[in-house]
Amino acid sequence: MMKNSTIIWLLIIFFVIFPSSIGRIFLDLAGGLILFIVFISALITGVGWLTWKRLKSNIVSCSECGANYINKTNKCPICGSSNIKQTDRISNIPASSATIDITAEKSD
Repeated sequence: MMKNSTIIWLLIIFFVIFPSSIGRIFLDLAGGLILFIVFISALITGVGWLTWKRLKSNIVSCSECGANYINKTNKCPICGSSNIKQTDRISNIPASSATIDITAEKSD
């Protein structure tokens, strides 16, 4: 005699292999559930990535002790030094000092 769980699995497999109206309902529910899980996982991954990028842009590094922290003050909370550099931030460098002027010359 078969166990009840084996009979249930055989019925589910039968309805999936020979799609009737009940089999179609199972397949549609399974497809919708898989799409929902993929969408939610992609959404959570995207929000986590954006949050990490935002936190990373606010990290401050002390040039004296090397401590990294999220703070907007001008003094390091660890050593008290005022020599702090912003990591991963583009400083306001004029474009003229960042570009290289190239002139064409004739060679012999």
